[in-house]
Amino acid sequence: MKFKFHHLNLCTDNLPRLTKFYQRLFELGTIRDEEHTRVNTERSGNGYSGNVDFLTDGAIEFHWAERDVDTGFKMKQFVNPMAKGHYCFRTDDIRGFMRRCDELGIRYADYGKWAIAGWHQVFLTDPDGNVVEIHQPNM
Repeated sequence: MKFKFHHLNLCTDNLPRLTKFYQRLFELGTIRDEEHTRVNTERSGNGYSGNVDFLTDGAIEFHWAERDVDTGFKMKQFVNPMAKGHYCFRTDDIRGFMRRCDELGIRYADYGKWAIAGWHQVFLTDPDGNVVEIHQPNM
């Protein structure tokens, strides 16, 4: 099983302000492909109603999202990735990752194919309460 850092997600109460700040400071580009565009246009019951801006430095993605402190409740999951934000690792074996968590006694929230079409997403918290996403695309 391989892992690669994929993105950082920050949640905000003022999406335009946060996006403009990072775009101006670091000259980040906007990701405008079908995969990312669908997040803001297809929200059929996924438990999250906020908008997300997708930026990149050319290698890493940055997902700036409107804060939603109720996403975990709406999804009936104990981890809420949309309250404060999270960072993400991409894997080629999400089922193997979940087995590893089970073996190590690490609790996780299996959101399945939730926010981005085809991405199977799992969220957990580290010992300090930081939310971590692990996902496998093309599922």
